[in-house]
Amino acid sequence: MRWLWMAITWGLTVSLILSIFAVMKPTQSKVPQLSNEESPSYKLEIVKNRGDLIRLNGQRVKLIGRYTSKTWKPDPRFTGIADFQGLYTKSQIVLEDGTEVSIFPSWNKQSLRSPDEVEKYNNQMVAAMGVVQFEATLYPNSQTRESFINLVEMENHAQF
Repeated sequence: MRWLWMAITWGLTVSLILSIFAVMKPTQSKVPQLSNEESPSYKLEIVKNRGDLIRLNGQRVKLIGRYTSKTWKPDPRFTGIADFQGLYTKSQIVLEDGTEVSIFPSWNKQSLRSPDEVEKYNNQMVAAMGVVQFEATLYPNSQTRESFINLVEMENHAQF
């Protein structure tokens, strides 16, 4: 009889645990589901000028402007590779009022852009999604200030 009660208790315990972790189909979920039209990326605030950049500082936005880039041969002493022969390319998005927003901060290695990206977007209007920073500094009291976007996604932007 003891074994019977243990089996029943064990069975109920396992059933209870499994019911907690049971997968619900999305249609049965009480959590509202978003369609593509309702996706948060479609509701991002738009940054087109310096005022927008200041107002939306630190927020995820859609930045619209002209993609430009600068390429140069770096001093090998600063690359960490004694016989470095490559080129560095960093890019910015220039807003309608001429404000430059770097793609990633210049002190971050992610700011080095690929030749394929530069070829695809150079001098084109783009929409870049990510978090913007207005006139950030590398360290407190730095004289160098830079506005940048921590890029998540970028695409060509059609002008109408």
